[in-house]
Amino acid sequence: MAAHRHQTPLRGVRATPKAKPEGDPAYGPMNRRYIGVPGHIHEVVEIEGKQLAKVGFDDRKIVYYLLDDLDLDERAQRGTFHDREG
Repeated sequence: MAAHRHQTPLRGVRATPKAKPEGDPAYGPMNRRYIGVPGHIHEVVEIEGKQLAKVGFDDRKIVYYLLDDLDLDERAQRGTFHDREG
């Protein structure tokens, strides 16, 4: 297993997956299902020089995307329920 590093400064940022060309090996059926659907970033993990974002959606599904394949709304409040006290 490759070493990875967690990065959480984007936690809570609104993220909407962008479309990729049909047949792109980086996108499976689950990735395609959420194209254009806004979610929020739980964390970003760097693996072998690639930044993967763990994105949560309103239906509680979690899907990984390359960070570059997301439109980010960086004005959004940072953090998730994991960061809130009480």
